[in-house]
Amino acid sequence: MVTVKLDKERKLKLTLRGMLLFEEKTGSSLFKGFNVSKMPFKDVVTLMWCCLIHEDKELTYDSFVDMVEMSRIKELTDKCMVCISESLTESEGEPPLAGNPSNG
Repeated sequence: MVTVKLDKERKLKLTLRGMLLFEEKTGSSLFKGFNVSKMPFKDVVTLMWCCLIHEDKELTYDSFVDMVEMSRIKELTDKCMVCISESLTESEGEPPLAGNPSNG
């Protein structure tokens, strides 16, 4: 998890709920790959919000955008990319999803 200071200290983490919410709100899937520099700004902001809802399910999109200053967008985008990279990387010692025998 990546820590950011907004209205309070918060932790960015991309969960399955966050990925599904991102797809629902943007119509785009992170599984197809993404390039933040080519994403619409609105989608980048939505992605940041989706990385925060794991710890605060009551955090609305409007509340999130009101707490972010434009001067911090690059910093938050960079931290969000680290968060996503960590979320999509296998944990050490865990089998890849496709090789998991419980997948049936």
